Amino acid sequence: MHTQQLFDSTQRSKAALAFIICLVIQIAAMALGSQVQKDFGKVEVTNVVYENYNGIPVRAKLLRPVEADTGNPMPGVVYIHGYQNNRETSDAYSLELARRGVVVLNIDAIGRGNSGIPNDVDDPDFDETYGGRTSLEYLRSLPYVKAESVGLLGHSLGAEMVYKIALQDPSVNALVISGFAYNEDASASNPKNMLMIFGKWDEYRDRMTGTRDFEAEWMGTPQTQAVISAENPQFGVTYGDFEAGTARRVYMPRSIHIQESHHEGAIAEAVTWIRDALKPAQAYWIDADSQIWQIKEAATLVAMLAGFASLLPLGLLLLRTRLFRPIQGPVAGEYACTNKEYFKYAGINGLLMWLYLPLIFALFGLHVYVVQIDKLFPMMLVNGTVWWFLLINVIGFFIFRGWYKRRSSETGLSLTELGISYKKERFGLDWRLLGLTVLLAVLLFLYAYASEHILEQIFIVDYRFIFPFASDLTAYRALMFLLYFPFLLVGFIFLSTFIHGILRRPQKDSWWKTLLNWSLINTLTLTVPLILFMLIQYIPLFLTGAIPFVGPGGFLANYTMSLIHIIGVLILVIPLSTWFYQLTGKIYLGAILNAALVAWMFTSSQVIAAIPI
Repeated sequence: MHTQQLFDSTQRSKAALAFIICLVIQIAAMALGSQVQKDFGKVEVTNVVYENYNGIPVRAKLLRPVEADTGNPMPGVVYIHGYQNNRETSDAYSLELARRGVVVLNIDAIGRGNSGIPNDVDDPDFDETYGGRTSLEYLRSLPYVKAESVGLLGHSLGAEMVYKIALQDPSVNALVISGFAYNEDASASNPKNMLMIFGKWDEYRDRMTGTRDFEAEWMGTPQTQAVISAENPQFGVTYGDFEAGTARRVYMPRSIHIQESHHEGAIAEAVTWIRDALKPAQAYWIDADSQIWQIKEAATLVAMLAGFASLLPLGLLLLRTRLFRPIQGPVAGEYACTNKEYFKYAGINGLLMWLYLPLIFALFGLHVYVVQIDKLFPMMLVNGTVWWFLLINVIGFFIFRGWYKRRSSETGLSLTELGISYKKERFGLDWRLLGLTVLLAVLLFLYAYASEHILEQIFIVDYRFIFPFASDLTAYRALMFLLYFPFLLVGFIFLSTFIHGILRRPQKDSWWKTLLNWSLINTLTLTVPLILFMLIQYIPLFLTGAIPFVGPGGFLANYTMSLIHIIGVLILVIPLSTWFYQLTGKIYLGAILNAALVAWMFTSSQVIAAIPI
């Protein structure tokens, strides 16, 4: 079936059915994720918002075993996620603890998620725990929490926050730090009952532990000798006494940094540690290896995929309406790049994408030595990614211009045939059609956002698989969306000229074969160079214990980990770009929609705080 046959009236019911199926799957998956989070009715999950001591609001997810009340108080813990995450990243630990008789306050640290924006680090009211201390006080104030039986858990920077609190607060009876190492401030009795979880291949190993080979060296370091009063201490062995507060244990999962927050062995260690330290009622104990968080992660992934997939039939349905019918159009012309051309320009694109860390390093040099970029653009991790994405696509556009001049003079190829121009003789825009295109992109984006937002309010889960992907926007984050959207829009327009122009492959004999072929090729073109770059980082890490490009304070390693998120984003949006290019014959609808979706994914989930370097 040719693409244009999708607009036949006989196909309308199929598009409507596809949309309904996507919507049903989305709702069902979110509902399943919610039920798993609530342990199928045994745990109550609510949103809570309270004020930090400096007036900044803190949002948290409160998981309360339904039998916890004033007559049956239970132990409580606060969990703080890592630097560039939000509370949903902590769900694996949180729900497993809650279903074992522990009240869990799972917070959006200040500057993350839906909590408020932090003060400047030089402000006297700056909170180095990003709401952690206030969250502990809030937890203790709850009438169904045993105020004398509370603990702290955290991952990465969140672990550093809870570590600082526990060092200064002797009333904290249990501490679990993952992706962070205790330092010379710790002793055999302070903090109380400390479990350290640190991955064998954690990218921050040298920075946090001072070891090249963590497995061989850590248990013999001065830090460990100071906290474990035993000769020749070993991984996975508990030392000290829980009643005295001197219990100590180091667990080493075979994982990298981001895996520590979703590692079955690490979670089993943490829930067992909290059981032994805080002693929830034995009746609530479930075997530590019996875990259900994986179902929740799979459910929210399916919900996200179904939500984005629903934009395909919805876009088709809207394009069939009288209002948007004028922007329908087939892919014009017979141009298709040869295999030789494809590999040449795909290789050039790959080299441009490998400028990822050099461009980000240059940006941070500019930030540190010339002008503080975060004064105007406060999301520094987003800044680096957007800077790279924009610059390489600007370079790619100039490569496209040179290619087009040669090709048009040789074959008469026009920009109209490539879906870039509305005029046949020269480049030109039809403002009426472009306005309709913008309107349609806005409607599709608003649907995507509204469907996720409504379901998140109902079920208290968002779109994700481990990493933060897309969630509800605060007013401040909505302004961030407007701030970053134009830069992403330019980048996606230029990217579209490259992948739908130079790299356009031959059409297949049916619309769906063309969609699958183009989507797969375009996705691989953009993701394979990033995957290869990650291999350059991680193969040496696995073989030698050292990651090649770390950067000051480990910020280049941070950006390397972010590539996993970027690859996931590209996998989500490139098929949308391809689909709408097929339906309209122009690059603009897909580019505008993708810029909005990516701006949403970045600004709803990424951190607003200074880079800890």
